[in-house]
Amino acid sequence: MSTLKAWLVRLRGPVLTVLAMAIAIVIGAFAFTDYPQQLGLVTASVDKSDPHAGHDHGPGEHDDHDEDGHDEDDHAGHDHEGHDAAQSIELSQQARANLRLKTEAVTVGPYTSYIEVPGMVTRWPGETHVSITSPLTGVINAINISRGEMIKSGEPLFTLRLTHQDLVNTQEDFLSQLGQLDVEEREIQRLTSASRSGAIAGKTRITREYERDKLQAKVRAAKQSMLLHGLSEDQIASIERTRTLVREVVVTAPLIHEDDSLHHDALEEAANRVAGNPTARLAAMQPPPMSLPSHNHIDAEFLVTELNVRRGESVDAGQQMAQLSNYSRLLIEGQAYQRDASLLRKAADSGAELQATMTGAGDEVETITGLNVVYIGNEVGTESRSLPFYVGLTNEIERSEQRGDKRYVSWRYKPGQRLTVRLPQSQVDDAIVVPKDAVAEEGPERFLFVENGDHFDRVPVEVIASDSVNVAIKNDGQVWPGQMIAVSGAHQLQMAMKNQAGGAIDPHAGHNH
Repeated sequence: MSTLKAWLVRLRGPVLTVLAMAIAIVIGAFAFTDYPQQLGLVTASVDKSDPHAGHDHGPGEHDDHDEDGHDEDDHAGHDHEGHDAAQSIELSQQARANLRLKTEAVTVGPYTSYIEVPGMVTRWPGETHVSITSPLTGVINAINISRGEMIKSGEPLFTLRLTHQDLVNTQEDFLSQLGQLDVEEREIQRLTSASRSGAIAGKTRITREYERDKLQAKVRAAKQSMLLHGLSEDQIASIERTRTLVREVVVTAPLIHEDDSLHHDALEEAANRVAGNPTARLAAMQPPPMSLPSHNHIDAEFLVTELNVRRGESVDAGQQMAQLSNYSRLLIEGQAYQRDASLLRKAADSGAELQATMTGAGDEVETITGLNVVYIGNEVGTESRSLPFYVGLTNEIERSEQRGDKRYVSWRYKPGQRLTVRLPQSQVDDAIVVPKDAVAEEGPERFLFVENGDHFDRVPVEVIASDSVNVAIKNDGQVWPGQMIAVSGAHQLQMAMKNQAGGAIDPHAGHNH
């Protein structure tokens, strides 16, 4: 027993040492299993759907969170009832402004599909440009207009000092005939008084009256001659009153013929009245006969587009001094192809309304409505193989600037502008018509974005027909009249939703091609 006790005493030191080492190894093993994660060497398997998974929290640390891990105050005051997170996107006011988002109410009505052909704004031949020529040979004493200025009918353009011998001779003859007429009038009065007393026979007075009538005819002819030379009726009256020659001529802006202006409108009306009757239509478009009464004149506004003379310059009779342009009414020259000829004839015969589109600043498309065919050309282009046709276009002033007593304007439509003419093809009676930019695409699916509070809900729809401007949506209850939808930026909203869902962004998603 003493021997065993002595042996245990001798082993106590090594055993305690081994036991201590084992305990240290076990403690170190448990501690080392947490170090790699703390150092980032080993990735822990944590459920990412739980924002607090893998974290040790003390008691009461999440007392202010709801069961989903969200702060109860994060969405205070927001009602998200009815929103599907996968089909809805929230936009702030700043996001709306950045997208330049526009919304409109859904409406149901007819949709007309169009065939599009190229076109160009052009002047109206014989009406747009007016050439101002010198009525007589003379020298330019004053120029009262400047290029680009807007003027009215009757306003003075030039003052011309006469050097035209023919007009001088005409005025001299006119004054001479006036003098002879005065003599004859006094003689007739004397003979009339003498014939009452029986001193002079009535035959002598009749002879004098005959001579007076001939002089009056010559005076009337001289007045007409001076009018043709460019003198106004006021100037002729002044010559007759003062018995002095006119040394200067004032050239004024012309009036326009009211009948001519109405005749152009009558072409369009005639096309509507005689639909389907080419013979009657051609007869209705013929100009009025030359035996019609004289035209009425109306005032017009002209733009000075050319100024061809300088002060002090000598001009001949008939020489162009300026060009005035009236851009209030223009034409659109369209180019129809052979496959579109039947649609063009149908539109012209029925008086159907055409449209035209023009791309402006920021790629915004302007649509011009209420257009009608005026006439169709009679020759097909040898190179383009297209048939020209012409559509009336009413213009308007888009900018006006006053500088002193002069007014400068800019017309909205200008000859030479390119556009697209849209010929009506077919019609759908009951459809939801939206702009092209309101529809987003993803594969075979088409979507509209319906405004729902501060969210936009993506709604799948069925497209019946479409063109480069509008899209016809089937009225099947997916969206209904009165709902507000995004009519622009559908592509950007589609990309934002895909980004929100974590999917890769297709750069062409949402585009209508």
